[in-house]
Amino acid sequence: MEAKGTHRTLAKNISVMSIGVFISRIFGLIRDQVMAYFFGTTSLNDAFNVGYNIPNLLRRLFGEGALSTAFVPLYNDIKIKQGKEKQIEFALNLLSVLTFILCILTILGIALAPLIVKCLYPGLASETKVLAIKLTRIIFPYLFFIGLSSTFIAILNSHNYFFMTGLSSALLNIGMIATVLIPYFVLKVSGEDLIVWAGGGVLVGGFLQTVINLPYLKKIGYRWAIYLKFGSEALSVLWKRFIPSMIGIGIREINLIADALMASFLPTGSITALNFGNRLMQLPLGIFAISTGTAVLPFYSRCVSTENYQELSESIRFSGLNLAYIMLPVTTIILALGEDFVRILFESGAFQEDAVWMTSQALVFYSLGLIFYGLNQTITPVFYAYKDTKTPVKIAAGMVALNITLNFILMQFMAHRGLALSTSITACVNFFILRTLIRKKMPEISFSGIAINIIKSLLICGVLYLLLYISCNLFPVSGRIALLIRDAILSVITLGLFYLTGILLKIDYLNQAGKKLCQRFLKK
Repeated sequence: MEAKGTHRTLAKNISVMSIGVFISRIFGLIRDQVMAYFFGTTSLNDAFNVGYNIPNLLRRLFGEGALSTAFVPLYNDIKIKQGKEKQIEFALNLLSVLTFILCILTILGIALAPLIVKCLYPGLASETKVLAIKLTRIIFPYLFFIGLSSTFIAILNSHNYFFMTGLSSALLNIGMIATVLIPYFVLKVSGEDLIVWAGGGVLVGGFLQTVINLPYLKKIGYRWAIYLKFGSEALSVLWKRFIPSMIGIGIREINLIADALMASFLPTGSITALNFGNRLMQLPLGIFAISTGTAVLPFYSRCVSTENYQELSESIRFSGLNLAYIMLPVTTIILALGEDFVRILFESGAFQEDAVWMTSQALVFYSLGLIFYGLNQTITPVFYAYKDTKTPVKIAAGMVALNITLNFILMQFMAHRGLALSTSITACVNFFILRTLIRKKMPEISFSGIAINIIKSLLICGVLYLLLYISCNLFPVSGRIALLIRDAILSVITLGLFYLTGILLKIDYLNQAGKKLCQRFLKK
């Protein structure tokens, strides 16, 4: 009964978070459609992606990356051992210090934008580089808003507020959509001036994304006060855990820098095609895998604090297998219908046939690693729950070396597709290393039953891919509407067959997971 209660709580948190993220991702998809229509895979969009990506490198350090993973276990631990008042005091101290640090970083980023763009994207054409520097300076203050917002979200997640925190990034996308459409239709702005407006939309969205969390923080007892104390005991512990985690995230950021640097030497549009392909792959990943990783960290931390390792093992199995049952059929559908999806979503305006091909190829090769990206989100928080931030750093360093080596080799033969494929291969290797180290360092955790259920799922997906391939050849269509109807029907049938076959083969948790997910979405 205890395990069932655990699964219900975890499934509820994951489902609620997933619904919020799902809505946000839909707005993100609309944003991508707007950007694709007006800018395609042109140099304007390449410049925008450069300007947007640079502050996002730091966001992962001070946002939902290193800081959150060090903060959440300590935040929950303080509540258990010292009470809620000390917990809130610790969080206010962190927010005050973080505000100070983010202000300094924002000023430096704006001042040093030319040097940063030159170092990270040396292969950009001169006109693209000038615009990229301008957009970097406009967008860089987004770091301030997202840094605070991500910490607000970490606090709220620890208090079991998941829906609005998952939904908050929708406001970023709404801000960007509005600042492209309104200037275009009302002010008749176009071209380079319009992409500058889109950069301003990032700031508008970041501001909204931050302030939406404030009423919920007040509801759980937060007062607004500056508590700037750099040397507090709790904060000192946080920094000790944060620094190794920051190094680990920083090492992984080298992967993104290497991808960007190498893509800048590829044909025009490669940066944007990789970005669109990655964002489409992030749609299922963000809705389910990242939501799961966010929801399980506070839960894992409480299990470790109370030394309930059986419940922890069950939760890892439950979360990991449920992700596999989503990611594997979704990957199958992408491999068979990925080019159709890109055509349906983006082929209009400045986004033409060559852009469809480049983006769909990036999507397909990114999607090969989808299951491993998802599983990594499930098991990496185990280390943070044990307050071990050093092991992920060591693993990350090895993965960087592997990814850069694969990038250099594969891009010679596959251009931008090689960069996407190397990311997928690295995610696969990363998963098996994480799993091996958890079994070695944490023998109280059991992974029994995971491998056999994933193997069964892979066999089902192999058969489903063949059926999709045959169906597409038996029922060729032309036109966006006809393509949408055919692919929607095939996708629904594929998912239905996967779950029906899985239930017949008695795959663990599948029946329970499907029921809970459907109930949660229908309820909302």
